[in-house]
Parts: sequence; structure tokens; C-alpha cells
Amino acid sequence: MITLWKANELPKNDPLSKSALPEGFPFLVVESDEGIEIQEHVLLYLHEKFARRKGRRSWKKNTAEAYAYDLRDWFAFLEVCENEIEENSKVGKAWDAATEDDYINYREALQDAVSPHTRQYLSHSTIRRRQSTVENFYKEAEKRDWYVGTFLKTSEFKKGRIRPADRDAMVHLRAGRDTTRELSPYAEEVGETGVVHPLSTAEWRGVQRELGPLPSEPEENPRPSRDRLACELSLTTGIRVDEAASLTVRHILKLNTDYLLLSEEDREYGYLKLYITKTKRLKPRNVLVPCYLIPELVRYIDGERTAAVLAGKAYSTKHGKKYKEPDALFVNHAYPLQHAGNAIQPASLSHAFRQACKAAGVMKTVQEIHVVEDDDGNETEVSVLRRAAAHCYHDLRHTFAVTMYFNEVDNRKPEPWLPIKELLGHASVETTRDIYLKVVTIEEKARAGKVSYRAKQRVGGNHD
Repeated sequence: MITLWKANELPKNDPLSKSALPEGFPFLVVESDEGIEIQEHVLLYLHEKFARRKGRRSWKKNTAEAYAYDLRDWFAFLEVCENEIEENSKVGKAWDAATEDDYINYREALQDAVSPHTRQYLSHSTIRRRQSTVENFYKEAEKRDWYVGTFLKTSEFKKGRIRPADRDAMVHLRAGRDTTRELSPYAEEVGETGVVHPLSTAEWRGVQRELGPLPSEPEENPRPSRDRLACELSLTTGIRVDEAASLTVRHILKLNTDYLLLSEEDREYGYLKLYITKTKRLKPRNVLVPCYLIPELVRYIDGERTAAVLAGKAYSTKHGKKYKEPDALFVNHAYPLQHAGNAIQPASLSHAFRQACKAAGVMKTVQEIHVVEDDDGNETEVSVLRRAAAHCYHDLRHTFAVTMYFNEVDNRKPEPWLPIKELLGHASVETTRDIYLKVVTIEEKARAGKVSYRAKQRVGGNHD
């Protein structure tokens, strides 16, 4: 059986600590009756791709884990493959004995695979990511002579689908150039990937109510403002959930210094530039923070955040623990006390957003596949429908991109996607144009609404 393990951190005084794997670094282990054995080639591949190239401090934990889990899935598939080379058709095949036929069978098995987390069939993007991981691993294996021969013999890439002109809102910009893209020759034709889901104005207003008030909005029974502020920042700037969680108090205090120098009109309708460095691929970029949010964030720092920090300090003192106030802007609420005042985790913000969607009735129906075992031990797949949140936190970023596109078009900007590319931090304009703005059609324009960020900021606000 193949399992995924993670490295522990060695004590700093250990002479091997500088050359050891970073804490939490993933690797695969084969467990058998004879004991356990590290899958050396996978470890070398992951170490080269993440730890050595990126550096011990800059490697991406989530991405490395995704690659490791993808390869674990492939190795688990090989464990049940029939090995016709061995006598008596032994079950199980070594990775370096796998062939193109095995890979094609694996690709077809992915079409029927069910995620143990979502209990739904794997998404198209997940399938393609797993395929890409396996293909890249074998490319590296061939280059390093770990694998003898050629794993995948088909080398000719095929063209992706061309979107019909009547469904492409920007077809006039594509005249005279190839609108196809190259795909792996082994990629299944499973339809479009990278689908985006912007919130409509009505959906955002409903979710906004459930997230809580802004600090300046009076309520009979005051609720925390943290989740509302984080989501509103992502909606109006396009930052990701992990980028929102990485913001610091210093970021906001610096913005507030600049804010106090502005005119009344600029404070009401303007934007201030914020330079963020903890981004995807660690590529720094500027985002534009709407000025109306800055005094709200300062109120949060002085009020709700301070209360949470004081609660964390009091709890730690009472239990003889050390507490150091984090630099993070967003922290855990004052209750429960054992977590109070600690830096917020991105998963907590994502969970709060999904819960707000559910509370607002912004729901969708999803299909789950459950495996049911009868009295004789026979397993049957049963399709079950359930209700779930219609949006995830990342859809706030989608909403930012689509809304900004319409604003740019309404202002007659000749290349409306260029400023969006810069603010989202995309490496290429194609990512912005072909993925995030895929929904820019007449129908989606009606859904997203020709509204400004100002109109979206407050529930029931009377703003032009």
C-alpha cells in the first residue's frame, strides 16, 4: 500500500537540519509486510521541483501536496494493475514497468472516479491536473534515466476547441490569429475547464447581509465584521483568500496615512494602491483598495481585533502559555478563547463565506455518489442529490474580474482586460481573457449587472 507522509522539522542544533526536508514536505511511502520504504524517485522529483528550485522558505506547500497526492493516486492504480510480464499474471506493477497502455487505462478510470472529499465525480480540471502530474513525472524520469524507454509514445499535440463566434464576446479581437490552444494528446475531450462563477448583484447583497455589518454600521445586536471586511476586500480588489489572510496591520495603517491626506471626494469614491508580496507564485503586485473600506478596516483594528488579541493574551497568561500578537490584519474572534487573537487561516474565511451563502439561500443542487454495501457484501453506487452553497470564496475574485471588465467597456477602454490582468497578477493576458472573462456574453452581462463597486458596497445604499 502506498501512503503519503510529511517530513518533521529537525531541531535547529541538529547538524543535518540545514540539509533536511522542510517541515511538512510530502513524500510517498510503500507499506508492506516487510516494512516501509520511501518511494525514492518521487521524493527526488518533488524535491527538485519544489524544495531545491524554490528554496526551503519559498516552496508552495499546497501545490507540493497536490502533486504528491496525484502521484499517490497513480501508484495506487498501478498496485491493482495486472502484470502480464510476471508468471501467473501477478497483480501489481512497478512504476518503471508501466506502459502507455496502463496510462490510457488510468485516464479512462479517472472519468468514473469519485472524490472521497466531495463524493462527486472528479472535475475536468482535476482529471487534467492529475494527468499532467503523471506525464511530467515520467518526462523527468526519462531525462534522469530512471525510466528506460519512452513512457508515452504519442508526441503530437492536438488542438483545443475553438469557441463558436456567436458565444465569444471578444471575437472581434481575435481576428487574424489562431484561437486554438495545444492540449496533451492524452487529454480527454471533457469540455471547457476553468469555468468562472461571478456573483450577481442580488446574490452578493444576500450574502453580504449574512456576513455581518461593517464596523460603522449600527446594529441592535452587534456581530463581528471580520468576515464581511475580508470578503468585501476580495470583491473590490480581486485578492485571493490566502492573500486576504496574509494582509497585515501595517498595510492598513500605511493606507490610512495616505487616506487622511485625500480630499473628501477622493475619500468617498477613490482608490489607494496597496503593494502585496505574499501572492501566488510569490509575484508581488499592486491592488487598488476602495477608500471607503480604509476607515472601516481601521475601526476593525481598533475595536474587534484589539478585543480578540486581549482575549488571546488573557487566555495564554491564565494557562501559562506565551502569546505573541500576530502581524496579521485578520485574527480569530475573541471566542472560543483557546484560539482567540491568532492569525486567521484562509480555510476559516472560506468556510465563513460558504456559510453565509447557505444562510442567504444562495444554493445549488449537486450530485454525490455514495457506495452502499448490501448484506452479501456487494457494493453499489447510489446517486444522491443534496443542496450546497452556490459559490466559493474564489468566486469573489471572479466577480471582481467580470465587473471591472464591464466598467472598462462602459468607459470605452480599447483593451479592457489589460488592467484586469495587472490587478489579478496573471502571468499572461490569455489567462485573463480566455478564462476569467469567458463568461462575458450578453446573458452573463445581464446576470453580473452593469453596476459599479460603489453600488455593491452596502445593502440598501442610495448611491449613484
